[in-house]
Amino acid sequence: MEDERFSYCRLLKLDIRPKNELIADLLVKITYNSKEMILAKNIKEKKMFYNTLEAEQINRFSSLLEADSFRDIQARLSESNMRTGFACLFYGPPGCGKTETVYQIARQTGRDIVMVDIAETKSMWFGESEKRIKEVFTRYRNLADEAAVMPILLINEADAIIGKRKDISNNAVAQTENAIQNIILQELENLNGILVATTNLTENMDKAFERRFLYKIEFKKPDSAVRQSIWKAMLPSLSDEDAKAVASCFNFSGGQIENIARKRTVEYILSGIEPSLERITAFCEEELINKETSKRIGFGI
Repeated sequence: MEDERFSYCRLLKLDIRPKNELIADLLVKITYNSKEMILAKNIKEKKMFYNTLEAEQINRFSSLLEADSFRDIQARLSESNMRTGFACLFYGPPGCGKTETVYQIARQTGRDIVMVDIAETKSMWFGESEKRIKEVFTRYRNLADEAAVMPILLINEADAIIGKRKDISNNAVAQTENAIQNIILQELENLNGILVATTNLTENMDKAFERRFLYKIEFKKPDSAVRQSIWKAMLPSLSDEDAKAVASCFNFSGGQIENIARKRTVEYILSGIEPSLERITAFCEEELINKETSKRIGFGI
């Protein structure tokens, strides 16, 4: 016989809007276990090499994010009725350590990273992309409120969202992209946390975004002395003389040097023979896809 206490229980059906709101709320609570969160304690230490100006700017930004300094600075800004959030733009060519620098700053300051995948915020449905972008910042605010140490919101490869706004006449896609930009601009204005955006392109950056980033750090290709240090770190078996030679002849980024170091390691594993300097030079030549715009420096090794 049916228990009278449950005689009025029925299957509860939700229409699409309450269901999405409920799911979004649940997502906020489980984000710490999702792929979007990189825990500071899980980030491996990696030695980074910078040109002098970059090193000074990065050290200053990293010092700001130290827990005690950050709390004091936010309190002083609040007392002065100034905005307490910090948005930073890391820009420059690929392979110069922008994203890895964010990881290392997070590790040093004990801050988790909330990753934003711009591709996942795009939707074919009108109005859905704007909603997803808003949810990104809502999730971040909830996590920041719950965390003992405020996390970093990282928007990697932000080129697609910081460009100049488009003509919206008869163009639904442009309307959506402009709406997304307006949301992000407003969120940056009201930011109470830490946001870092990385981009390879700034020539087309909207002026409104330029003002919203308090810190703008340009990552340039390493100079010859820094390249030599990277070569020695990546390939300790290289003599100082050989490291200086390849550093002088090839104007590579750290990422390109790492590619060559990996190829050298693979070749050593396969052959059991330590690649010669000539072989490493050949790897360098192979790394130059565009021979016209990526010429070697000097006269060879």
